[in-house]
Amino acid sequence: MLLKFLFKPREPQVALSEDIRLRYLGPADASAFRDHIHELHFEDFRDRFNGLVSDEWLDKYIARSLNEAIVIGAFADDHLVAVAELHTGGRIEPGQGESAFSVASDWRHKGLGTMLLKALLRAASENDISTIIVMTGSQNHAMKALARRFGAKMQFAGDQSVGRINVADGLRLAGRKLKSRDFALPPPVVGEAPAISGSLI
Repeated sequence: MLLKFLFKPREPQVALSEDIRLRYLGPADASAFRDHIHELHFEDFRDRFNGLVSDEWLDKYIARSLNEAIVIGAFADDHLVAVAELHTGGRIEPGQGESAFSVASDWRHKGLGTMLLKALLRAASENDISTIIVMTGSQNHAMKALARRFGAKMQFAGDQSVGRINVADGLRLAGRKLKSRDFALPPPVVGEAPAISGSLI
């Protein structure tokens, strides 16, 4: 399952708007990913990692994520402003993926989290992942609200909130939201697998 993702074509990139585009991230994007994390304000950094972490730990985490997980970045021009991750394997049950999101502090509340979650749902579906696990600090109200929009029922687990999104249900909800906003969707590129499907944008 993981290899199917790793060898997926990374082009074309899909424009979400005049200013934002999404694409998969790989090991070559480690520096941009690190810069993005370091640009988070203190509270947002704490929410992302449920506390503080060292630079050494962060570098190892980024390397592991870019080599082993599905990672999607949102770019404003060439600047990485948001990242969604989907981790599988290890203690995570087969068919499930654990998500993580970070949005640059100055780009919060602009819809990037919604865009990335829709893209992550499609990536999960294409990689035989039926459930996305959302774990976030109990104080991260924005992340909890986003997960609920796509069907998650958030529950407390210690100092965290945990919810599960059924991928098929989440995709149906994403489709309804798109229809209600009457987006003009680009047609699929024949003969090429787009990095992020136009049907989710």
